[in-house]
Amino acid sequence: MQGPFARLSARRAHLAVANPLRALTEVIDRVPGGINLGQGVCDLDPPEALKAGAIESIDGGDRQTYTPFAGLPETRAEIARKLREYNGLAVEPEQVLVTLGSSGAFFAAGLALFEPGDEVVLFEPFYSYHHSTLPLLGARPVCARLAAGDFALDVDALRDALSPRTRAVVINTPANPTGKVFSRAELEAIAELLDGTEVVVLTDEVYEYMLYDGRAHVSPAAVPGLAERTLTLSSFSKTFSVTGWRIGYLAGPAETVNAIGIVADQMLVCAPRPLQRGVARALRELPTGFYEELRAGYERRRDRFCAALETAGFGVARPEGAYYALADYRRVLGNLEPYDAVRALIDRVGINAVPGDLFYADPAGVRSIRFHFAVDDEVLDETCRRLEGLA
Repeated sequence: MQGPFARLSARRAHLAVANPLRALTEVIDRVPGGINLGQGVCDLDPPEALKAGAIESIDGGDRQTYTPFAGLPETRAEIARKLREYNGLAVEPEQVLVTLGSSGAFFAAGLALFEPGDEVVLFEPFYSYHHSTLPLLGARPVCARLAAGDFALDVDALRDALSPRTRAVVINTPANPTGKVFSRAELEAIAELLDGTEVVVLTDEVYEYMLYDGRAHVSPAAVPGLAERTLTLSSFSKTFSVTGWRIGYLAGPAETVNAIGIVADQMLVCAPRPLQRGVARALRELPTGFYEELRAGYERRRDRFCAALETAGFGVARPEGAYYALADYRRVLGNLEPYDAVRALIDRVGINAVPGDLFYADPAGVRSIRFHFAVDDEVLDETCRRLEGLA
């Protein structure tokens, strides 16, 4: 690049390398009959109440003007009710900010809370967008690696990651890419380590309804010692299978939420009115059975998919939640670098995944790839047939 645009900001330099996730999507899109289990697009039908609410807004005379930057009152009220009833949080509507997805909530919160040079602790393997967003905010990511195998909290690793410059700890439960679900005991251990500090907790709970083997979701903000320092982030992309709608939220102390909302106003003005209406109606009308059916359906997919991976020879710790599986591929594809392993899988059976080294600060020696299983039964059956054929 030359001329007046030759100089770009240093804070985005880490994004200059092409994103392999998107590059591999382009590769699989050129493969006849290719199955894309890379980016978690959630290829299921959204609930009718959600669609009806958005259509009614567009066709029913709802004025298509800006909403308040914090979101429509009815949407904030329904989110607050959901947080009280499902998450056990004492949240009122004025403590809710509607955003463009949980990513928008994370970015706005970081702009409002972080100073240049602040450190933010991520649990590794981490959600790659959390890691890549922090330098854009002027913050430095510091990683605390979870235990090998079962991804349990390593208290010593977290203690070592904390420093006088630590501004925040990010918790993702259930987690992308591992499917780890933080237990109440683990969250209490984090609270004990943070006691007496000014460290805030940002918790991303996008997959909160996808929990397996009888596990219950525990929101960090419901845990004594974390409640007063936690901002809860989530979205409806996965729960309602609308990853492209980008309706998310942030909840916490009213003054803090308002301060972050003023920043969000500068970023995005407001979230789309019709989509907010759709989410509000879905939250209001969908019965509890909807969420149980969602959970049961994903657990069934997890069991079927992980069994096929195991038959093929992949090493996989069955996820406790979310809809991803992080698998060791060496017995199937050899000791390749992760990107090359995904290309080999595409060449052999026409299935795409995500290189596992994207989820580590130091990728040396990582030999895993991440799959998602948020697909309908017909695609899942074909995927499993191809994988099992590798055995």
